[in-house]
Amino acid sequence: MAGRNWTPEEKIRIVLELMNTSTTLADLSRKYSVNPNLIYKWKEKFIDGGKLALSGGIRDPAREKDAEIETMKKLIGELTIANDAMKKVLTGEGKK
Repeated sequence: MAGRNWTPEEKIRIVLELMNTSTTLADLSRKYSVNPNLIYKWKEKFIDGGKLALSGGIRDPAREKDAEIETMKKLIGELTIANDAMKKVLTGEGKK
């Protein structure tokens, strides 16, 4: 028999219930019909994720994308200026 697929929200709720109440792992296991080892693994992953987040190890894709867009805008501006200068040189507008 295949196990149930738990959503991330459900896993978090169960882990937080374990961490924030006096409910034992065995009681939670029975309550939700989940193997205690599985709840323990969820708890470890939850704690590891928190450690990673607090140490600054989690990337922010939106911030990275914004930074990349700004870099590209700057590069486009520089290339536009260089292109305009080259056009002036080639058409003779740059000469006095």
